[in-house]
Amino acid sequence: MNTQIFVETRKRMHFSQDQLAQGICTQATLSKFERNGKVPSLKILLRLCDRLCLTLDDLFPVSQEDDSERSSVLEIAENHLLQERYQAVLLALRNLGEPTQDSTTFQLRYYFLRGYATALGDGTLGDALYDFSQILNRLDEGHRTMFSTLAYTGMGIAYNRSGDADRAEFFFNKVANEIRNMQFNQRHNIWRALNILNYTAEYYSQRADFVSSDELLDYGVQICSRYHMTYYLARITYLKALNALHRQDPVGPIRQELRDAEAFARLNGNQRVLSLIAGTLNQLDKQ
Repeated sequence: MNTQIFVETRKRMHFSQDQLAQGICTQATLSKFERNGKVPSLKILLRLCDRLCLTLDDLFPVSQEDDSERSSVLEIAENHLLQERYQAVLLALRNLGEPTQDSTTFQLRYYFLRGYATALGDGTLGDALYDFSQILNRLDEGHRTMFSTLAYTGMGIAYNRSGDADRAEFFFNKVANEIRNMQFNQRHNIWRALNILNYTAEYYSQRADFVSSDELLDYGVQICSRYHMTYYLARITYLKALNALHRQDPVGPIRQELRDAEAFARLNGNQRVLSLIAGTLNQLDKQ
C-alpha cells in the first residue's frame, strides 16, 4: 500500500489530520494509518479516500511492467487530447483494447479520453454517451470524482454538437454549479478543471450569455496564475476577446487581448489557436 500518496494528497488539499478524520474516524486512527500503515476498516478507508478524491487503486497501484506500459499510453493519449489531436487519441486507445482487466482509475481515464475524443472529433452521439455512462453509472456511481464532472461536460459537448440544445444546457448548467468546488490535488486535475471550464465558457458564449462566460474565463485566469499553467491561457484569452467582439466593445482592447492570446499560443506551440487568432485579426482589419 502506498500511504505516501495519501499523506501527500491530504497536505496538498490543506487538510489537517483532525479535519480529514472529522465525522469518519478518530485522529488517532488516521495517525496510525499514515505513520505505520495500520489499515482501518474498509468502510473508513473508502470514506477517507472519497474526501481526498482518491480511489483504492491509487493506494494499491498495480506494478506489473505491462500495466506501466499501458498507463504510459494513456499519458500519451491525454497529451494528444490537450493538443486537440482527437484521431490520435482514438488510435492510441484502440491499440490498448477495452480496459476490462485494468484498475478503476485506469478505466476512468480511458473512458473520459475516448468519450471526449469521440464527442470533439465528430464521432457519434451514442458512442460518446456510452463512454460517459461507464463513468457515471458504473465506475463512479457516487459521482465523487472529477471524472464525473468531466463526463457531464462531455455529455454537454456531445449534445451541443448534435444540435440538442436543451440537453446540452442541462449538463453545462450542472457543471457550472460545480466548477468552483473542484479540488486541484494533482497536476492532471488542474488541466482537467481548465478543460471543463473552457468548454462550459465556450458554450455560454455560443448562447450569447457573455456574463456567465466571462465569469468562468476570469476564474480560469486565476487558476492558471495560481498554478503557473500557461497552456489554456491562449484559449481563455482568445475566448474573452471573442466575447468582447460579440458585445461590440471598443476594438483597441480587443486587439490587445488577441495579441496576448497570440503570445500564449506561440509560447505553447498551439497552432490551432494561432490560426483562429489570425482569422479574427484579419476580420477586424477588414472592418
